[in-house]
Amino acid sequence: MIRVIASSKKSFDDAVKEAIEELKKGGKHDDLEFTDYQVVQLQGTIEDRGKECNPDFYRVVLDVAGTHIHDKK
Repeated sequence: MIRVIASSKKSFDDAVKEAIEELKKGGKHDDLEFTDYQVVQLQGTIEDRGKECNPDFYRVVLDVAGTHIHDKK
């Protein structure tokens, strides 16, 4: 299991997408084929403008599972 943390200014969905895209960047996990994920935490910040509040930043923590590619041969 690999834990991934990512964030977005757009949405939680976008933060999840960013986290999954990060898995193959940098060549760290080229020997793994990822199969599923679980969101273990949602976080964010609020922009408070006095009379209105809006979500300002979205952060997700995922646990991601995968298998080694050589194990599948």
